[in-house]
Amino acid sequence: MRTLALEGHPLQSILARTHDILMPLDPHLMATVLLARIDPVTRELQLANGSHPPALLLRADGTPQYLEVRGRGVGFPLPGSERLLSAQLSPGDLLLLYTDGLTESRRDMCEGEIRLVQAAQPHAHRVLADIPTAIAADMHTVVHHADDTLALALRITVPFA
Repeated sequence: MRTLALEGHPLQSILARTHDILMPLDPHLMATVLLARIDPVTRELQLANGSHPPALLLRADGTPQYLEVRGRGVGFPLPGSERLLSAQLSPGDLLLLYTDGLTESRRDMCEGEIRLVQAAQPHAHRVLADIPTAIAADMHTVVHHADDTLALALRITVPFA
């Protein structure tokens, strides 16, 4: 997937091509994927999804927005996103990508997503490297299974010329 992305393939096709490459090797493989591409000049974010939890965007003023786009993962019929989601990022915005282990509190994904916003907002202005660990620590006070927990935070810090 990384190679296809770095070669500049369209996000919509990366999941389907990855599926076609991996299925002959392991027909029982299933994986969820969220692909993100940011144009460093325009700060446009594009997302393609393969059955993965949505990205969380916290605007610089603290306003939360889940960036939801539908798609099927590797190992599912017709993998990939039928469309891309585009969003404009601004200086101070925080983008949080995460695995479902972070939000599966008491097996209620809606509750987990509400709690994720509540956990992320107070940490949004911390040093970027500290944000994922701080959010995971807050989320794990309720999450019953701490496996499959990964968070990646990205902040737009300066306007591009």
